[in-house]
Amino acid sequence: MQETPRKGTSKEAAVSEVLGVVLLTGIVVIMLSALGTTVFSMEGPDDVPHTNVQEIMDISTDTICLKNSGGEPVSTENLRIIVNINDRKYEYPSSKIYESLGNSSVWKMGDTIKINSMDTWGINLRNNDKVELFLVDAPSNELIQKSTLTNMLLKDPELSLHLTPMGDITDTSESKKDEKGYGNRIQVRVVDSTKTDDATDPKIAKEDRKCTTYYPAKDTINTSIYQQLDFGIKPRAYGIRQGDTFSNVSLIIVYYSNDNSIKEFRLKFYDIDEYGNGKWVYYSNQLPKHTDQFESEIIDLTEYINTPKDLESFKVRIEASTESSESAGKAIFIDYMALWLEKENNLAHPESVE
Repeated sequence: MQETPRKGTSKEAAVSEVLGVVLLTGIVVIMLSALGTTVFSMEGPDDVPHTNVQEIMDISTDTICLKNSGGEPVSTENLRIIVNINDRKYEYPSSKIYESLGNSSVWKMGDTIKINSMDTWGINLRNNDKVELFLVDAPSNELIQKSTLTNMLLKDPELSLHLTPMGDITDTSESKKDEKGYGNRIQVRVVDSTKTDDATDPKIAKEDRKCTTYYPAKDTINTSIYQQLDFGIKPRAYGIRQGDTFSNVSLIIVYYSNDNSIKEFRLKFYDIDEYGNGKWVYYSNQLPKHTDQFESEIIDLTEYINTPKDLESFKVRIEASTESSESAGKAIFIDYMALWLEKENNLAHPESVE
């Protein structure tokens, strides 16, 4: 006898199939959710620090200086310094970076890392060396900055140089018992005193001004009262070698002389004669008064500075006198001073700095 199929069997199978699909879909959704949570909760690589680095190569001392001149601080543990010298790779270890920063683990704005290639790698830097610098973020292996430190003056001898004082500034002047002259080489490196208040505001300490402060002697110039700026130039660091001569050498000075009470304002410089003897020489003309604002003057020194030895010994003194009493506190303020140097005679003469 033929058995009659039960009612509902096909319906049960259909329901089971649907439930299976729903269950599998649910499992897939749960797995994808878990995977998504894991992926999005993972930490990405640290951001590469954005830092502006100023490089200076001094071949006379086999030194490379790296100054953090702006941007984010950098952890010394995360910093790799790689230097290619004539296509050979050298690395400055993180322990040395730490020591160079005075045992600091952070390279902050204003801090300088000094690398002596002779002490570190036994390499003597020379005029024609090709030196490339790579700053690398170690965790991400990303490049922070790449620079070429080859002497540009050797590549193009027609280039001119502006050399600001690198040595000390000595001031022997004073106006009152508690008012002494002051100067720091940082104050004369750029033209940044835009108004006379930058110099005369009594609320701003002399050390914090953007210019030097010199108090002239009363009535007549006293040669023991001066402000001396030592340029401390190392010719080899700029690709200048023995036998090189210069076609144009000018001193640029930006200053403010307060008011008409200044009587005399003289400039003199240290000159080396053909026999190697040095002496102080006055510039022939008096410097004009700048009583309204900071203004520039250009002084031609080509007659006196024409060899690397002259350049190496170069320093300047200013001497002045005033009709005012010492208690009046009249002063001369220098905002910028630089030596303009050309190795070829076909470049334009330096323009006045406004």
